[in-house]
Amino acid sequence: MVSLSCIDNGVRAETLHKSRRAAASPPVARPQAERVDIVGTLGRDVLGGGFMTVHRDTHAQSTVTQAAIARLSPSPNPLQYMATMPGATVANADPFGMAQGNISVRGMNSDQIGFTLDGVPLNDVGTYMVFPNQYADTENLGRISLQPGASDVETPVTGASGGLVSMELADPDRKAGGFVSASGGSFSYNREFIRLQSGEIGRSGVRAYASASHISDNHFRGPGWDRRTHVDFKLLKDWDNGSTSRVSMTYDNATKTQYLNPSLAAWQAQGVNANLKGAYTGRNADYFGLHINPFVTITVSAPQHVVLNRHLTAAFRPYLYYTSGTLAGASVLNGGSLWYGPRNVTGSVVGAPAGAFVAYTPTVTPYEYRPGFVSSLAWTAGVNRLEGGYWFDWSTLRQVSPISVVEQSGSPVRLDGLAGTLHLADGTRLASYDATTVTRTNALFLHDHLDLLGGRLGVDAAFKEAMVTRIGRNGLPGAPAQPGLSAAESLPTFGARFAIDRRHSVFVNASTAFRVPTMNALYDTYNAATGRVATAANPEQKPEYSISEEIGYRYAGDLLTAGVTFFNYNFTNRQISSQVVINGAQVTQNINAGGQTSRGVDIELGTKSWHGFRFYASAEYLHATIDNNFRVGADALPTAGKLAVRSPEFQAALVVNYDRGPFFTTITSRFVGRQFATLMNDQAIPGYVTADLALGYHLPAVGRAHPVIKVNLTNLSNNHYLSGVAGIAASSRATRGENGTLINAAGTPSYYVGGVFAAVASFSTNF
Repeated sequence: MVSLSCIDNGVRAETLHKSRRAAASPPVARPQAERVDIVGTLGRDVLGGGFMTVHRDTHAQSTVTQAAIARLSPSPNPLQYMATMPGATVANADPFGMAQGNISVRGMNSDQIGFTLDGVPLNDVGTYMVFPNQYADTENLGRISLQPGASDVETPVTGASGGLVSMELADPDRKAGGFVSASGGSFSYNREFIRLQSGEIGRSGVRAYASASHISDNHFRGPGWDRRTHVDFKLLKDWDNGSTSRVSMTYDNATKTQYLNPSLAAWQAQGVNANLKGAYTGRNADYFGLHINPFVTITVSAPQHVVLNRHLTAAFRPYLYYTSGTLAGASVLNGGSLWYGPRNVTGSVVGAPAGAFVAYTPTVTPYEYRPGFVSSLAWTAGVNRLEGGYWFDWSTLRQVSPISVVEQSGSPVRLDGLAGTLHLADGTRLASYDATTVTRTNALFLHDHLDLLGGRLGVDAAFKEAMVTRIGRNGLPGAPAQPGLSAAESLPTFGARFAIDRRHSVFVNASTAFRVPTMNALYDTYNAATGRVATAANPEQKPEYSISEEIGYRYAGDLLTAGVTFFNYNFTNRQISSQVVINGAQVTQNINAGGQTSRGVDIELGTKSWHGFRFYASAEYLHATIDNNFRVGADALPTAGKLAVRSPEFQAALVVNYDRGPFFTTITSRFVGRQFATLMNDQAIPGYVTADLALGYHLPAVGRAHPVIKVNLTNLSNNHYLSGVAGIAASSRATRGENGTLINAAGTPSYYVGGVFAAVASFSTNF
């Protein structure tokens, strides 16, 4: 694991400590991604400036380390640091990472990518959505790794057909100390961060750190603001026999105003001014004060690694994920036509205005509890390592969309939407959605690794039997009270790696993944103004299933490290997520787009220091096509052969890092190609280029303190552009179907607006 030393803005601090666990490990083990030592005063020997590490696994993987993170603009959002990885299409929605944004990998959206932090699964269990800026302060992240394709069988994720993003909080340092930083910049941005290290307590083998941060900013377009308070904690205990015990906890409390994701027509007409309104007129549901999202998120992880003897080890990794919050929304309703789900309750609602009024109609998550654990036993003898285990996950997710009258100022009675709600005479809360969903996951896995030919040939074979059950309770009238669905799938994987010599190696793998439909398939959602079904339940929707293959080549030289990976994916019942507006709230829904085939190649290379310079470059070519026509009623849109949404054919990144003497600088540039937003390929956003610059200077040391001044400039050319697709549609114009029917446009795509030019200045030091 990586350790923080809090020296030189966290760059020197990531010295890798070889733990007693490693010393006690058997000589033959399944290959792991190489752990990179970041040494020296400035971490100047780091490959690619920290944007790349050497990997020896049987699958493609990209990693960015704290050496790179520390030089870039301070952000709570790890997606900002993944934008240079091959195949990672990151759509930022503001300059600082406070807005949600999005990522797709090889054309697979973020809800098809598993996210973990110290082994805690982070995807919303009901929708697979992920909120990456709510989980950790990036100063504490030792590394962020992206593994495209299916995840490892040991990882506690399902639905991760697009791959796995694993984040690790760095281990506490062995020496006591601390680190502080303060930042300020454009749009009233300010950020403060402090971390305190205990060092090893006596000779107990126990060490820990705790950190806290606060961020605030004003929106770069339209009205609005963001506030975030965050706390991280990690404790590590080394045992004499090589066993280790870790406990990590994170707490995030954020309140953020939504950015409006505009349609293409709104963007072309208004540009960056296409946003929510700054004043309340008494009739405008798009007033920004009605679109403020409060959220609290807590994660707890306590992985235990127990060395039983020289052949046998056990692991037990319990975790807890908890969140509570509100996706705000507002609608204009009429007191002469009020609905409780599909039931007309006009005249029965206590306190309802007689005519038209603005109602607060958020989607509220009062709670989501998700405890679980992964337990496993590993046996190693000679050239073989065999591991078997069990994963259990139980979640309870409560969601409701209450309806309330707003105050004269335009503000809701309470941001969470649970106060001042309209209700019927018997006290029943008026709502357009009311559901509690329990999801149970049980999985058995087996993983066998062989090291042959003196370690030159590594072979992995693994199997996972995953069983997922969703049990719902629908609180609205006129629909099944207890809908449910369940699915089970056998998921084999295979991989092999061969070292031609000490520099050249090749690898090949084949993986499978599946994904049960989201909880939205269990429930109808209703238009609060008409009582009509906004999205229909579909509990018979089939699970998505995918098969992926990779073949790759790696070169690891003294100066240059490079890799090329060719990949192929085949999907059936491809589930594509889309942002839709229901009762004024931006929520996620899924559609079944049938089959899809994705093929392409990833290229990645990085250098070690050459006269103070380190270079990193990545590129991808992707050809992702839809295999089936899309059914619409009794006809079908001719979508077969069209390019998949959110799948740019070309993208590339280049990083130049210079670090010599007291000065350092990093230039990052990206190109992302055209992205379609409809299955019919009749609407798309053009490609774009962005560039960022970091400049820094190490001030003279004062005792143990090594102060650093840093300036980060993002979007240097102040490019106004659409950075990604938020909401998709089947088509954006009327189209003749396969059977001759004129099929009207189905929905309006929406888009993320990329952040404009911004500057942030930071001062930091250890103590």
